[in-house]
Amino acid sequence: MPARASSSSVDKALELCDLLSSAERGLPLSDLARAAKLPAPTAHRLLGILKRRGYVRQDEETQRYSLTLKMLDLSFRLLGRSELRLHAYPVLREYVLRTGERTFLAFPAGGEVTYIWSAGPDEVAMRTAYGRDMPAHCSKYFAATQATRRLTCLKLVGARDVAQSHQLVIRLGPPPADEATQRLCCTCAPVSDYTGREVARVGVFSHAADEAPTLSGRSRDAWELARQISLRLGHLSAGVREASA
Repeated sequence: MPARASSSSVDKALELCDLLSSAERGLPLSDLARAAKLPAPTAHRLLGILKRRGYVRQDEETQRYSLTLKMLDLSFRLLGRSELRLHAYPVLREYVLRTGERTFLAFPAGGEVTYIWSAGPDEVAMRTAYGRDMPAHCSKYFAATQATRRLTCLKLVGARDVAQSHQLVIRLGPPPADEATQRLCCTCAPVSDYTGREVARVGVFSHAADEAPTLSGRSRDAWELARQISLRLGHLSAGVREASA
């Protein structure tokens, strides 16, 4: 479909959504087509797409169209990420100032990663980047065509994983040529909201020749950071999660 036609279709579909947003009881196809100044077949086709994508529903009895809550859900997702950052920032700030480690907060669904690291005696720096299959710093650091780059990744899922980190760690890239060869060492743990749903991952990473800190102290740190942030999000069971696991 040509770019202009595609843009026009999107514009028309959004116009239909605008009309439905002010219709408390929904609207029939004929009224929607008339209000949007569209041929009925065009309006029907666009409503079918919106219906298939979950933005619009059609009442089986009245045949009226109305918006679903998916629009609201998208807004809540955006607000949720903002709220999560607000709750996570003081926890991560205290940690990086106390330890000097680098941390990140990742939203896997969108590939969005916010980094926090120490920038002075009482200051931290932040940066947001984007990745795909891996957190952004991992995906940028490691590529199959760059055989000299090495990645050690530890993804924690449950509290028991902290003690079993040596069995769960994933190593990408060739073995180190010598003790001076550095790897990007990363460990992360799940952050849950008040419903218990995983909404993000928090992690600690560094460039080092020695993997030991990642498989011991940093894995415990990542789990504890995730627990504290989850508590701030209302995930009450996070308070006893480690003890009961």
